Amino acid sequence: MNILVFNCGSSSQGFTVFHRNEKSDPDILIFGKARNVAAKTKASAFLEWELDGSVQKMETDLSDHRIAAEKIIGVLNKNGIRVDVVGHRFVNGGRFFHRTALLDEPALEKLRECMPLAPIHNPNSYSVIEVCQELLPGIPQYAVFDTAFHAQLPDENTAYAIPQQDAESNGWHKIGFHGLSYQYVSAKAADLLQKPLDQVKLIMCHLGTGGSSVCAFRDGHSVDTSMGCSTIAGLVMSTRCGDIDPGIILDMIRKGMTPDQASGYLSKNSGLIGLSGYSSNLGEIIEAAEKGNKACELAFKVYVNRLRSYIGAYLYEMNGADALIFTDDGGVRFAKMREAACRDSDFLGLKLDTEKNDAYDMQSAACLSTADSRVQIWVIPTDEERTIYNELVLRSGM
Repeated sequence: MNILVFNCGSSSQGFTVFHRNEKSDPDILIFGKARNVAAKTKASAFLEWELDGSVQKMETDLSDHRIAAEKIIGVLNKNGIRVDVVGHRFVNGGRFFHRTALLDEPALEKLRECMPLAPIHNPNSYSVIEVCQELLPGIPQYAVFDTAFHAQLPDENTAYAIPQQDAESNGWHKIGFHGLSYQYVSAKAADLLQKPLDQVKLIMCHLGTGGSSVCAFRDGHSVDTSMGCSTIAGLVMSTRCGDIDPGIILDMIRKGMTPDQASGYLSKNSGLIGLSGYSSNLGEIIEAAEKGNKACELAFKVYVNRLRSYIGAYLYEMNGADALIFTDDGGVRFAKMREAACRDSDFLGLKLDTEKNDAYDMQSAACLSTADSRVQIWVIPTDEERTIYNELVLRSGM
């Protein structure tokens, strides 16, 4: 049985085809990623994949996720790779979905109702589901939900200080996202630290090409996270503002912006691209800052400062941690960001080994802290596609 997994981000689209066999671990037939999908960056959009040990890359139009999905399925067809089941990452399942779901017509109807809950992500994922219906007719499809990981957040970390009757009726409470990544990374970290999952305290930084967040993990589950009711809150992101005084939003509306215009402004024109006026790509921001671009210098400082604030807050909230973990593209690729995030943090028990940090090869999990660091500092590449595969096998009865 071949299982195609789509991992649809805000500006990327990962995919993997797993072949399920008699062994505990599946074979990977092909995997890859569409990058810079509908992104505001200096870099070209491209699709890359690895098949039979050979890496291939194709620069192409990736103006939306539907096109990316069509091109990915085209690559599978060209290489004769059969698909028996499809699994999708779906960011926000709202009140309807708390576990993996088979996408029959009633489930699809509920997914459509979830569209406004994550306007940067849910419509993209749904468009990929539609492409699969068209190009892979009759193939069963499942959705796995990011929000499920944060289902056990304590009330004091989910409630906003507004009238609770209104909050309850409108669903205005912290939900949390990037759950598939955190599910994989927390299990991997527990294994690397040689501790049971319910006995590790972790601060995990998922720093993506689109969205980013931090998660505090204790007692086997998420206890706090930087994103909120929407994917706009928390860290400074590629095009999203992160935490902002709500008075600014009210002022925008008073001055004539519609709610939809304000949403687009804060989610598509803010963050790194808004601060720098140059790029939404953290790597390009760092490179330009090193060459003296003052706006990019400011963007990098604000990005790091917000990240440090959350790391410090979660260390205090959990009374320390076993490990601070950087993951996803930003966390894995940018040594300068990791160094800046951990700088002058000895009093918190964080000591980064700068030589290990600079030498990190971006391939596998590695501990980058010094021997006397009370909190270990790790880079752990995430594998959301593997989490989706595991969920399909576990929940679907395959």
